[in-house]
Amino acid sequence: MVRYFSIFFIILFFVQAVPAESRENKKKSLKHTTSSGNYFVKKEEKNFSLLMEARRFGRGEVIFLRLTPKDKKWINESYKVSWLGKDVILTKRENSMIAFLPISPDTPAGAMTLEIVSKIFFVKRGQKQYQIILEPTKFQVIKKNQQIKVDEKFVTKELPKEVLDFIQECKNAKELAFSKSSQLQFQKNFKNPLDSIYITSKFYVRRDYNNKQGRPHGGVDFRGKTGTPVYAIQDGTVVLAQKTYYEGNFTIIDHGNKIFSFYMHQDEIKVKVGEQVKQGQQIGTVGTTGMSTGPHLHLGAKINGVLVDPLSLIALQSISESN
Repeated sequence: MVRYFSIFFIILFFVQAVPAESRENKKKSLKHTTSSGNYFVKKEEKNFSLLMEARRFGRGEVIFLRLTPKDKKWINESYKVSWLGKDVILTKRENSMIAFLPISPDTPAGAMTLEIVSKIFFVKRGQKQYQIILEPTKFQVIKKNQQIKVDEKFVTKELPKEVLDFIQECKNAKELAFSKSSQLQFQKNFKNPLDSIYITSKFYVRRDYNNKQGRPHGGVDFRGKTGTPVYAIQDGTVVLAQKTYYEGNFTIIDHGNKIFSFYMHQDEIKVKVGEQVKQGQQIGTVGTTGMSTGPHLHLGAKINGVLVDPLSLIALQSISESN
């Protein structure tokens, strides 16, 4: 079942450039149902309809957006959409435009703003803003007595020059991979990376390594035996496939529109840079390479430079649907 915002959990209001018009704006407090599953927001405007889907409107989540003009000929007009102050990459899909909106795990409390600029949609004002209230999010914190023990070479700064040089080379390769830009390469919903799913560490868990504070966990860990097949969660292009210092055997896939998935600690990589892969295609095997304490797959996702919970992408249900 899904949660439908018949009136929204969201606060919607106009933001005008003219102060007199701004004073006329009214805020609408909108309700939502509490059934299990994703949130679906549907809004019918005069000239377009808006669909927003998310597992939840919280930190580290992804929102799927679909804008559908009421007149089909308007699909070729010029539109601009921004999310949290950053421009959004729109893709035309049949008679709609779709986009993926990331919510950083470090987003401050309060309202998140989606702005649509269009002289066709908003003839007089030219723009409209929607404000979404961020849901409270508490990421897990591992207690000090439950700290993780790893090889000291992964937490010390006292390393040989050749190791430091290799770490820098790995950093440069990752930055280059995540800087790639391509058009959206998929039309289906995302899928899990393993046949059997058992999560051992959630997204953005804060934990210590060898009595030293580590960074928040930038992905989700799945239990698996060494050699277990790892599958691409979506169609895309391999932009990195190599051994790295911390991530071990590491693969990054570009899915287009600055959407990336990445796979760490693999025992074996079975794809090459530049290779086009299909969703469900085997790209490697589970392992324990790099900064790892046992066989598992670390799956991560990044959208427009923002780390998000990959499970929030996999949870989306509306990508495959037509209008």
